[in-house]
Amino acid sequence: MSGKRVSEDRRREQILEAACQVALAQRLSGLSTRAVAAKAGVSNGLVFFYFRSRRELLLALLEWLLAKTILRRGGESGAAPESAYSRLSAEVQGALDRLQHDRTRIELFFDFWFMGTRDDVIRNRIREALKRHRDSYLPLAQAVVAEQPARFPGVTGESLADIAASFIEGCALRLVADPRNWDLKANSRALAAILSPACKLDTPEK
Repeated sequence: MSGKRVSEDRRREQILEAACQVALAQRLSGLSTRAVAAKAGVSNGLVFFYFRSRRELLLALLEWLLAKTILRRGGESGAAPESAYSRLSAEVQGALDRLQHDRTRIELFFDFWFMGTRDDVIRNRIREALKRHRDSYLPLAQAVVAEQPARFPGVTGESLADIAASFIEGCALRLVADPRNWDLKANSRALAAILSPACKLDTPEK
């Protein structure tokens, strides 16, 4: 039974990978079960076995895409940095590094985003994913604020996590909207300067 389950999971993944390729080539409006079946090298009936309708396939593709892009986190390479600040910096830098490799998938994500302006289900799923993305930085952000309270006066872990996620999301938008003028190295240097221990926030006025 375990082997059969693995095989079924792999087949489903294969169909979703094919759906992504079709959507990238023909956009979401051109996504059809027949085109996906042809790309995956399976029968149209098998696609319907895993996804009962085009709508179900479309929503499954969105969840698959979110897991591969917005919700994907990479592990830190080498020895883990000692400070929470260094770990947060490494996490955000790693996300920036992955953007270029995810460019086509991120472009498809924004196609879903546009579709979500007219589709409540898609819009809500994207909103939930973006919230989970931001929440994923919350434990580290809270640790950073607790670790260096003098450096972050008036800053909460929630606001720092929001800034970290928003920076990544903004870079993703720039990468898709203006790829020729989006400079990974320049953004990385800017990030390093912003997060540098020498950059201390001013104490808020009372």
